[in-house]
Amino acid sequence: MSFTNNIFLDLIIVAILIVIILVINNIVIFLVKRAKKMPKKRKLIVKFLMRLISILIIIFLLIEGLPFTIPTEFMAIITSSLSVAIAFASSGMFENLVSGLALIILNPFELNDIVSIGNAFGAVRDIKLTKTVIETFDNLFIQISNSDVISAKIVKFSLKLENIKDFLQFKEKVHQAEQEGFPPIEVEDLKENQELKLKKVFDSAFKRTKSPKIHSYTFTMEFGFPQFRKKLEEVNQLCNKYEEKFGFKPRYHISGLDHNIVVNFRLITFDSDNFFKYQPEFAKMIYAIVRN
Repeated sequence: MSFTNNIFLDLIIVAILIVIILVINNIVIFLVKRAKKMPKKRKLIVKFLMRLISILIIIFLLIEGLPFTIPTEFMAIITSSLSVAIAFASSGMFENLVSGLALIILNPFELNDIVSIGNAFGAVRDIKLTKTVIETFDNLFIQISNSDVISAKIVKFSLKLENIKDFLQFKEKVHQAEQEGFPPIEVEDLKENQELKLKKVFDSAFKRTKSPKIHSYTFTMEFGFPQFRKKLEEVNQLCNKYEEKFGFKPRYHISGLDHNIVVNFRLITFDSDNFFKYQPEFAKMIYAIVRN
């Protein structure tokens, strides 16, 4: 098959068609990137399909759109050689693409979730077909290939509050987020004013979004034994101060006694960016209390 049986004219036609396909592909991808209401997951699928379709059409034009034919035995040699070359050259890329599609289907985390992927710990800032970008709490951006993401241990510190119908279900979910790494928090332990504050958080959260999430972050501080009770009172006052900033009062728990007293702190918030805004200064003020 050819367009005109004139090799030079066919080459020009095929080249023009390839340019048109690439332009259309880039326009569609650009519009998809600009679409604010389209979910990130759907954007990745559309971009992948557009690229795949474009490549298949270009291959078809190159094989069928030119007037000359290649003998079968030479075609077999060329095809096998190209297959081996492509397999070596793109095995890593193909593995990342497959892993990226697996991440889209499995959906183990979403944008702005707090996760631990292998040794990387931070907020998910971007999910692409070949890599995932994590922003650590040191404000470093780490790019992890999706094949490494799939094979790594993933720990998610963000809890989606799905199918919440009333305040009691919301409170149970909050306790579920708080209990990880801490002794169980019984409903009876909530004082009346804490219950009212939690009710206000519930009302404001579900007015803002239909599917809010709770993000948690844990860090450890070591206190000396002298004046520990007094320092703990200062820590409690500081936690009360930061309750408004995080949306929840920071909680702490003594997790070990050795040469020092090990205290774990857990922060909970609806907006993971709050950890980047307030956690460093909160930890710095805790450290100042430890040093006094």
